[in-house]
Amino acid sequence: MRSDNLRLAILYGILASLFYALMGVFVKIAEQTVPNEMVVFFRQVISLVIFAPIFYFQKSSTQKIKTQRFPLHLLRAFASISASYCLFYAIEYLPLVDALTLSYSRPLFLPLVAYVWMGKKWRKNVWFGLLVGFLGIVLILKPSHKVFDIAALVGLAAGLFGAIAFASIRRLTKSESANKIFLYYLLLSLPITAVPLVGGWKAFTLREFFLLALVGLVGMLYQMMMTRAYRHAKAYKVSSVLYATVIFAAAFDWFIEGKFLDIVSIIGVALIILGSVATLKTTAKDTNGHLSK
Repeated sequence: MRSDNLRLAILYGILASLFYALMGVFVKIAEQTVPNEMVVFFRQVISLVIFAPIFYFQKSSTQKIKTQRFPLHLLRAFASISASYCLFYAIEYLPLVDALTLSYSRPLFLPLVAYVWMGKKWRKNVWFGLLVGFLGIVLILKPSHKVFDIAALVGLAAGLFGAIAFASIRRLTKSESANKIFLYYLLLSLPITAVPLVGGWKAFTLREFFLLALVGLVGMLYQMMMTRAYRHAKAYKVSSVLYATVIFAAAFDWFIEGKFLDIVSIIGVALIILGSVATLKTTAKDTNGHLSK
């Protein structure tokens, strides 16, 4: 049974935001010389190598690995991995803050996911939130030269796949522990990410392996913190905290590349956050918690 604790949700949410932004930094550096397929694969492998012993030595953990919700675990793994491929591609070609903000557009896609999943139609308040959020996306991408950029569209696809994973995780937390959810994600993701390596493998240097290890480590910490945050508060509350990623990403962009957000982009980020939180809040009220089951 999930217990709500807003303070813990905020703490885990802020930590997840920091790790997500850090992962973006390491991905951006690694992809200068390492193919996207290898970065995604090693993120999963390194995370599993670190996390498996943690799970194994938990009390009675080996007796709790069985699940009645394997299809939902599989859906979550496929959606999360697809989001990772899209996100890492966007990070390579867009400023970090733009790529991460686009991937965090997933709450704006949640009504679509819920409609397909449950056949649920939404009130006008939801569509207002969507309009505000997507207006923010347009402002960030600067229509004159970015809105039709393939990297921008791929970044938005990360948001769509993230919405599917978002709904899956929230449902899984009703009956599964956070660690079990994460373990199944890692185990199922390995065969999925191994297939593209057939045409995307290259020998890597010690420096590149170190970067890949960092991507895996902070990626694991992000997933663990995010899953725990969702376990302790309603989805729209957690999402509002996770947008701290934008602040961290903007700080990293400034520190590493000397880039600053302009006023139009700041307004765009604010609109995405406002639209996303409004959409999630209305969605939660309309479903009466059905999305969490």
